[in-house]
This record gives sequence, C-alpha cells and structure tokens, in this order.
Amino acid sequence: MKINHLKIKNLLINALLLSTLVLPTFVYSTDSFQSHESIRNAAHEHAKDNLTGYSVPPTVTVNRIDSRLRLATCNLPLEAFSPPTGRKLGRTTIGVRCSGIKPWSLYVSAMVSLNSDVVVAAHNLARGTTLSATDLTLEKRDIARLRSNYFDNPAQAIGKRLKRNLQRGQVLDAIYIVTPKTIRKGNKVIILASSSKVQVRMPGKALSNGVTGERIKVQNIYSKKELEAIVVSPGVVKVAM
Repeated sequence: MKINHLKIKNLLINALLLSTLVLPTFVYSTDSFQSHESIRNAAHEHAKDNLTGYSVPPTVTVNRIDSRLRLATCNLPLEAFSPPTGRKLGRTTIGVRCSGIKPWSLYVSAMVSLNSDVVVAAHNLARGTTLSATDLTLEKRDIARLRSNYFDNPAQAIGKRLKRNLQRGQVLDAIYIVTPKTIRKGNKVIILASSSKVQVRMPGKALSNGVTGERIKVQNIYSKKELEAIVVSPGVVKVAM
C-alpha cells in the first residue's frame, strides 16, 4: 500500500490550524477596571474641600492603593466621603464609592497638612512671666501636628502668666498659661454703682476670686450686704444701680 506523504502532510497542517482556532483566547484590558489614579484624585479633592475656614489651602497626600486591587469601572462620577470617625487633619481615612450599575466602596488613607500662623515664644521665657506683646510672635507651623490648644493671635495670651519655661520658637500651648486673678477672695475693693446722673463709691470686700469681666460676690463694708459685681480692674468692681 502506497502512502501519500503529501496528503498526510496536508492533513496534519489542517489539524494543527484547527486546534489553534478553537483554543480560548484571554485578552487583558485595563479599560474594564477603575483607575487607581481616579480614586486617589476623588479622595484628594474631598480632603481639600472638607477643610475650610483657613487662609491657606491644605497639603493632601493620598497613599497608593494596592496594585492588585481591581474594581469595575464606574459608569457614574465617583463619590468621596468622610467616615464618622474620620479626622480632617493629620493621618486620616477617606471613603470612595461607586453607586453605578456595578457598585463598590473602599477606604484610602491620606495625610492632610496645613501650615498656618500660630503663636510662639519670641525669645526664651521663664516660668512666672506675665506675657506681653514683645514676648510673643507668629510663625508658620503644620497645625495637623499640634494639639488643639494653640493660639493664632498673640492678643489671646497677653496678660496671662506662664506655668513653665518656654524656649524661643516654641509653640504656646493653652496648658502652659494661667489667667492671673484680678481680684482675690478677701481683697479690699471699691464698689462702683453708677447711673447716667450719679456715681457712688463704697468700700467693700471680695468674697471670691475673679478676673476682669467676671462676676463675683462682694460685701459692702458698711451695710454688710452681699452683692454681685463685675470685676472692672484690680481692686475695682461695679454693681447695677
């Protein structure tokens, strides 16, 4: 029996072509996945828009997303949101979600910094110093790294007394100062009672401590009557007439 080598060769070629055509083909396309950059951009804009009331914009750094994460492309604009316990400054977490036909949601971490003017010591200051305008100045600091007790205006601290030493350039914290008492319990005071036509001055005694503008109890030395008065200045209080 003669073997037709040419025919067998053609049959083998056709079989090879057929097997190649029926093999499954896998096509990888990034078009079916939401880009990580778009997710990070949504988080970035939300963090910026969520921080208002400052004269300078915040610096927002959104951390990279795990490269293995694949989320379906959203057919609607992405929505960014702050978790109930999320912070506006410092290390924070921002939610990003898709409400489209293939919904998903995830959280990304970010760092939000904000350089703003805060009150610092203009020079070395000793404990017990009563602060004046020359003792304080403003400098830029990242308030995300500070406690909430800083000041943004020197006037807020002038007249207060330091409870500890401060180095030049050190941020003034509210826990470092105390408001001196304008009047102390037992001090002799002048009680002023005035109207549009007359002013009366009476000697009195403070029955409690008080600072300027605060209401305290005083006693009229002559009548022994107790009155509620407003501290005006050291040794002086004012009552309604």
